[in-house]
Amino acid sequence: MYTIKRAAELTGIGLPTLRAWERRYGVVSPERSEGRYRLYSDGDLRALAIMASLVEDGWTASEAAAETLRRLDAVDRAARAPGDLDLAAPDGGEPEGLEEVMAAAHDLDGSRLGAVLDRAFDDDDYPRMVGGWLMPVLLAVGSAWADGRITTAGEHLVSHAVHRRLAVLYDATPRTRTGPLIVLGLPAGSRHELGLLAFAVGARRAGMSTAYLGADLPADDWVHAVTRRRAGAAVLAVPRLADVVATQTVVDRIRENAPDVVVAVGGGHQEHVTGGLRLGHDLAAGVESLGRALAGSRAAGSDA
Repeated sequence: MYTIKRAAELTGIGLPTLRAWERRYGVVSPERSEGRYRLYSDGDLRALAIMASLVEDGWTASEAAAETLRRLDAVDRAARAPGDLDLAAPDGGEPEGLEEVMAAAHDLDGSRLGAVLDRAFDDDDYPRMVGGWLMPVLLAVGSAWADGRITTAGEHLVSHAVHRRLAVLYDATPRTRTGPLIVLGLPAGSRHELGLLAFAVGARRAGMSTAYLGADLPADDWVHAVTRRRAGAAVLAVPRLADVVATQTVVDRIRENAPDVVVAVGGGHQEHVTGGLRLGHDLAAGVESLGRALAGSRAAGSDA
């Protein structure tokens, strides 16, 4: 749960506006603490992020509120539909070396951090390393930054060190020239790419043909990339609640302009995006799911 001040910081919405949207349009219904202070849930932040993005795009507040509620209802119905992937994050206890990572981040000790990461990345079972070690470590680092236990500089130290190693793995994996191309990237305004880059490495190591587009890609550029490269699939990630609207826009645009392309979505808030294949939180299972969807799409195309 989040205080109103923290909710405003996370969504970028001013306190008077936040209160007005609650009072006039009912897009959020925060709980109250024993002291009668507002407490906002993750769902409340999601609603506020959607409405804020719509207003920024030129919608009136009343129109944005109605559209926000419509989208949230669609997400709830989709979440209740059978056949969804298991969204539970792996629970393997505290990762080995986490305390060293935290200490290195706290002390801004790049050498110590590098030694821990090198040991972890030396694991021959890449999907196990990502799901059982890397993602839990990154979540812990993010929480420590949010709680003020490490500084922004410490969080950046870890993120950039991980990014460098993932990029090296991606470039070192032999490229596959056969099979449908998979383009991977983030929508406009989204820059937290470690999870998606880790997935891109896993897909390439599984023998898939991939093109990693990176962060902060506008919807028009997504459509251009998919159609120009004749891609078989587009993979996006939703690492933050604030990325939901931009991701949904890309998904909708691709489905409109390239309906035969498989659109898949991963990340911590993937369940809030409709119209795409959800990859879940297990790298190996996500890669397999994407492969099956591509195979089904190709089979359907050959029968047309």
